[in-house]
Amino acid sequence: MNSFLKIRPSNLLRSTNSQSRCLSPSDQTLLTSIFSAYERTCIVTRKNACQYFPSKPHTSIHTIFNEYSDRHRSLIEYLKLIPEFCKLSINDKACLLRNHFGETVIINESPNSPDRSEDFLLALKNVYGNELSMNLWRSIDSLQKYGRDPIILKLLLIIRSLSYGTNRHYNEIDLDRIYDDSKCIFAGQNIYVELLWKYILSRLPSERDAVKFFNQLILDVLFMMRVIFAIEDVIYSSPDEIDKMEPLMQSMWSRSNTKTI
Repeated sequence: MNSFLKIRPSNLLRSTNSQSRCLSPSDQTLLTSIFSAYERTCIVTRKNACQYFPSKPHTSIHTIFNEYSDRHRSLIEYLKLIPEFCKLSINDKACLLRNHFGETVIINESPNSPDRSEDFLLALKNVYGNELSMNLWRSIDSLQKYGRDPIILKLLLIIRSLSYGTNRHYNEIDLDRIYDDSKCIFAGQNIYVELLWKYILSRLPSERDAVKFFNQLILDVLFMMRVIFAIEDVIYSSPDEIDKMEPLMQSMWSRSNTKTI
C-alpha cells in the first residue's frame, strides 16, 4: 500500500512538528505509556521465553495454544496496564478477553511470524488444512506491514479488546454477550480509536493519505475476523483438543458450544 511508503519515522520521546499539530502533549504521553507497557509485558516474555511463535511445526491444535499460553498471560498483563480496561469489572474483563481471543492472538503475533515462516506455515497446514491455513497466512501477512510502526498494532490490540461486541463463532445466545457496563467499554474504545486516528494523521503527509491508510486497516481487520470465524468452527468441532489445552486456554472457549463429532 502506497501509504506505507510515505509513513514518517516516529520518535515517541521527541515531538515533531506534525506530531505537535495532531497530537496533544497528553496524547504523546499516553502513546509513550502504551509503548512502554507493551515492552515491559509482551516483549519481555518473548525475550525470556521463545522469541518466535510457534517454535516448531505443531501437528495438533492444543499444542499450538498451549505454547501460546505464556504469551497470552503477558498480553493480559499489558491490557491491565491500560486504565480504561483496568477499571472495568472482573466480569467485563473476562468477557472481553474471551470474546476477542482470536483477534488478539493474530494481532499480537503477526509482526513476528515472518522470521519463522516455514515452521509457522507448516504448523497451520498441519492443524487447519491448506485452504484455511493459506487464508490465515494472508490475514497475518496483511497485518505484518503495520508492525513496521512501533505503535499501530499496540493501539489496535487495545481498540479490539475494548469492543463490547463479539467476534466468536457462537451457535447460541451466550452470557458473554452481556456486559456490566457497556457504555464504559464503548467510551474507552472511543479514546483509543481517536488516538489511533490522530497518530496516523501525524505520521502521514496528508489527511487523504490518512483516510486511505485507515480504510485499508479496517479492511484488513474485517478479513481477519472472517478467517477467525472459520478457524473457530474447526476448533469447536474438536472438543477433545480443547480438553487438552491448559486451563487459561480452555477458559477462552465456550464449552457448551463444542460439537460432538
